[in-house]
Amino acid sequence: MTYWAKSICGLSLGLLVGCQTGVRDFDFMNKQFAATFNVDSTKGIDSTNLATLSGSKAIYSFREDGKGTNHIQMGMLSRDTPFTWKVKGDSLLIDNKPYSVKPENQGFMLKSDSAKIFLTQQP
Repeated sequence: MTYWAKSICGLSLGLLVGCQTGVRDFDFMNKQFAATFNVDSTKGIDSTNLATLSGSKAIYSFREDGKGTNHIQMGMLSRDTPFTWKVKGDSLLIDNKPYSVKPENQGFMLKSDSAKIFLTQQP
């Protein structure tokens, strides 16, 4: 290989290695995700709330301005709860509570000390 070809290969490899591989605002911005929950009941949630949470359907909507809405459907009742969000490093902060983020098949797994939230992107 010539000197220039080796230099370009080395520069390209350096750029790839130097890129952040975590999540970005763009991964959530203007998107909706269905949420399923896996909660550790030993860490601050009682069995009544756990049963309610596991029987509910939730949709997280993330807007471009760092605000969002959590729509929860429990039987015939529903509730919309506003939240703020931002990506910081490999974490997603929802109302300043950090969740580590791991990409999954059609979305992400969010993990805190007491819960896992599986987000599946909606069309």
